[in-house]
Amino acid sequence: MRQTGEDLFWELVEPMYADPAVRRSTMMGMACVRLGGRFFASLERSTGALLVKLPAERVAALVAAGQGEPFAPAGRVFREWVALPRPDRPRWRALLEEARKHAGGQEHTGGFAGFGRDGLEFLAGLEHDNTKRFFDAHHDVYRRELLEPAKAFVAAIGPVLRRRVSAELRAEPRVGGSLFRIANDLRFARDRPPYKAHVDFAFWEGTGGPRRDPALILRIAPAEVHLGAGAIGLTGAALESYRTALHDTGRIVALDRQVTALLADGAELSEPNRRRTPAGFDPTAPAAQYAVRDSFHITRRLPQPAEITSCTFVEWCVERFAPFAPVQQWMTEVMATTDQRQAD
Repeated sequence: MRQTGEDLFWELVEPMYADPAVRRSTMMGMACVRLGGRFFASLERSTGALLVKLPAERVAALVAAGQGEPFAPAGRVFREWVALPRPDRPRWRALLEEARKHAGGQEHTGGFAGFGRDGLEFLAGLEHDNTKRFFDAHHDVYRRELLEPAKAFVAAIGPVLRRRVSAELRAEPRVGGSLFRIANDLRFARDRPPYKAHVDFAFWEGTGGPRRDPALILRIAPAEVHLGAGAIGLTGAALESYRTALHDTGRIVALDRQVTALLADGAELSEPNRRRTPAGFDPTAPAAQYAVRDSFHITRRLPQPAEITSCTFVEWCVERFAPFAPVQQWMTEVMATTDQRQAD
C-alpha cells in the first residue's frame, strides 16, 4: 500500500520528540509541531501536503526552483511557509530538519538540504558493481542526489569555514574546484576501477588550486565520512620549503604536537612516499615521520551521521574540521614561504 502524506509526516516527526522542546500542537485547525513554542511544520489535511516554516528568501528559492509551492489558504500567501504536496521521504526529512533548525534560531545553510538517501545507496551500489553499465543506469540518481547537493553543500559550508577557520579558504561549487571527478583517469592506470565509489571535496588556501595547496578535505564513502587536512605530494620549490620547515625545531614541535593529538583521537596519517628517511634527517627525531612523506594527509574516518541527509550536515562537518585546522594552517604558512621565494 502506498504511504500517505500524513503517515509519512508523523513517521518523520516521531524521532524529533527525542528533543523535549518538540511538541505536537495545532495551527489553523491543522496538526503541527512546535519547537519551544514556535511552529515549524504542519500537514495540510485536505491535500496531504507538508508545510514547513523557513526564511522568506529560502521559501522563494524553493518555489522558484519548482521544489515547493506557495502556501496560500483563502488566497493569502504566507511568505515564510512552503508546501510540498507529494510525499518524498528524503526531501521531507531534510526540510523538516531544516525547519526545526530554523525554529531554533540556528544558522541557515542556503540551498543545501542534505544528500539524498538514494544517492548514498548509489555509492554503495557502485562499490559493488563498478561498471559503466551500472553508472549509466543510475546517472540521474548520481546527478540529482549527489552532484547537485554536493554543489549546494560547498556553497553553504564555504562562508562558515571562512568565518570560523580561515578567511582565505576557498570553496568553489564545481568539478575542478572543491569537487573532484567521480570518474577515474584510466590512461595511465588501467588496473583501476572506472569510477570512485565516493565523493571528494577540498577547501583550500592559496593560488595553486585544490590539488597543490593545503586544504581541509572531506570524503563521503558508502558507509563512512572521512575528514582531515593536508596537501597532495609536493614537488620542486614547494617540497623544498616543506623540508626546510621540517628542519625548523619550533615548527616541527608545533606540527608534531597537533598531529600527535589527532592520532590519539583516532586519525590516520597517509602512507609514506619513501622507504628511507631522506639525507639530513635523524631517523629517530620527530621530523622523520614527516620527512618520509612528500607532504601528507591526516584524516579521521567516522560512520555516516544521520545529519548527512539534512542541512545540519554543514555544522556537523565544520565542528569536526576544527581540530584539523591547525595542520592546514601550518602547511599554508609553509607554502607562503614558497610563494615568497618565487616572487623574489
